[in-house]
Amino acid sequence: MTARDDLQRVARKLLRARDTLAAVMNEATDAAVAANTAGVPEAEIARTLGVDRMTVRKWLGKRPNA
Repeated sequence: MTARDDLQRVARKLLRARDTLAAVMNEATDAAVAANTAGVPEAEIARTLGVDRMTVRKWLGKRPNA
C-alpha cells in the first residue's frame, strides 16, 4: 500500500467520522432543547451531555453563535 493509498483510506474514514459527529451533535441539540422544555436546568443538561453550559445556551438560542 502506498502513502497515497493510506491518505485516501484515512480521508474516507475522516469523512465518515465527521458525518457521524454532525449527526450526533444534532441529536444532542434536539435532546437538550427537549430537556430544557421539560424543565431540566441548563447546568444538568450540560453535565449529562458532557458539554459546556454555554454550548447548551447556544443550542437553546440564548447565546449568539460564537
